Amino acid sequence: MDVIILKTYKTYKISIVFTLLMLAAGLSFLFICILALIDEFFFLGILILIIPGIFIYYGFYLLKKRRENTGFYWDDEGIIIDLDGNKVYWYEIEDIVYSGFPDTKATVISTHYTHHENIRIRHKKWQPTIAHIIYWYLMAQPKDYHKNLMLTWEEKKKSQFKMNSP
Repeated sequence: MDVIILKTYKTYKISIVFTLLMLAAGLSFLFICILALIDEFFFLGILILIIPGIFIYYGFYLLKKRRENTGFYWDDEGIIIDLDGNKVYWYEIEDIVYSGFPDTKATVISTHYTHHENIRIRHKKWQPTIAHIIYWYLMAQPKDYHKNLMLTWEEKKKSQFKMNSP
């Protein structure tokens, strides 16, 4: 019986700053909505309470995932691309790049077109995803994550090239 031991690298946790920002935004918006409802009760005011509810829910969701030590990492098999633990394997990846739009920095993992359908089925999605985006505001130490991921990706590309060459 063969035992395969995977080398797991550092897990990058969810940013506590972003989590607390979501909770603070939701609670402050909820407070403003309650003050508006005290002054005048109307049906639209009840619907407006949905917006702070979304912020508060997402904040508690991120806090729960952080406490569960869920985060972003990679191992010898592939990269965890979301908080649900979905993985993209190294051989499925075509390229990894930095995307720096104004106010939104991200690591973009592009997969090879021949693997889109397999990834869609494995992740139980309706449509295939061409590229997987990991937003930097979601994690603590995003620059360190991207730098180390790129170093690992270069090593994996070299080892795959050596295996495929005659």
